[in-house]
Amino acid sequence: MPSQPRRWSRLAGYAMMTAAGVGAAAVPTPSVVDATGPLVYLWAGFLVLGGLLSAYGAATDRWIGEHVGLPLLWAAFGVYAVILASLLAPASVVASLALAAFGLLLYGRWRDVAAVRREATRQAHNLQ
Repeated sequence: MPSQPRRWSRLAGYAMMTAAGVGAAAVPTPSVVDATGPLVYLWAGFLVLGGLLSAYGAATDRWIGEHVGLPLLWAAFGVYAVILASLLAPASVVASLALAAFGLLLYGRWRDVAAVRREATRQAHNLQ
């Protein structure tokens, strides 16, 4: 289990994203259903699978979990941000900006994890 506070916070955040995906599949948001129809379940699946994979990576300190899970998460947040922005209501646009910002932060984390992956691969090749 994670022993560092930073890993705990990532694990908790990814677990919350997983729970949000389960909730979104069980009780989809009407605005998302109106905009996407049955694709809402794909969006929810991205949250569930991305959250689970990323939580695994945070819990085990293995880059592969986050490297695979984070694109699903930032895609899910990006899609939801676009859907909210398309409603053109002021509150929806503000929420869209917050979700888009969060998606960009997840994308930044993915880039950091990708750099760790590249360095690990480089070191493994140098040992051979």
